[in-house]
Amino acid sequence: MKKFWRNSFHIWKIISIAVLIISCQKQELPQNLPIEDKLPDELADSIRVVTTTGKTVDYVLDAVHMYKYYDTKQTFADTVFVTFYNPDETVKSTLECNKAEVNDAENTLTAVGNVVVKSENGILKAPYMILNRNTNQIFASRGVILIRGENTLYGEEMETDLNLDRVEITKVSAEGKLDEEEIDW
Repeated sequence: MKKFWRNSFHIWKIISIAVLIISCQKQELPQNLPIEDKLPDELADSIRVVTTTGKTVDYVLDAVHMYKYYDTKQTFADTVFVTFYNPDETVKSTLECNKAEVNDAENTLTAVGNVVVKSENGILKAPYMILNRNTNQIFASRGVILIRGENTLYGEEMETDLNLDRVEITKVSAEGKLDEEEIDW
């Protein structure tokens, strides 16, 4: 019986030492950080950022991962969904994308990969988009699609606002039904 307890004690001692060694090892950070060879000042998972002006919510940003760098004033996020609000607290538009960069120095948001902007005026789809947060102007490029009702416009680049009101598209082609009364050349 003494031999059993002695062996049990040694097994528990070995397990305890192994657990201690494993828990003290350096934790690995996620691969492919946004700024190569530089650790972020903040790293968070499953985040929600609410931006307000006074008592009014400007936008709510949800993301799976976030990396923030203080010295460059940049924040990177993965799997992003943003809801923009009007001053009366109704939804102005939404934005979703695979990755985003918020540059506080330039006050821009750059969205990359499966970018979709939705408003009551339509849906914008593009692989790449820059939002000027000062003016709420959008510049989308690398092949854009604008869907309004049953009509679809395709182009190379597009400039618009968050409401998708006034739209300028380069190298445009279209599908759909156009009423002659709607043409404003």
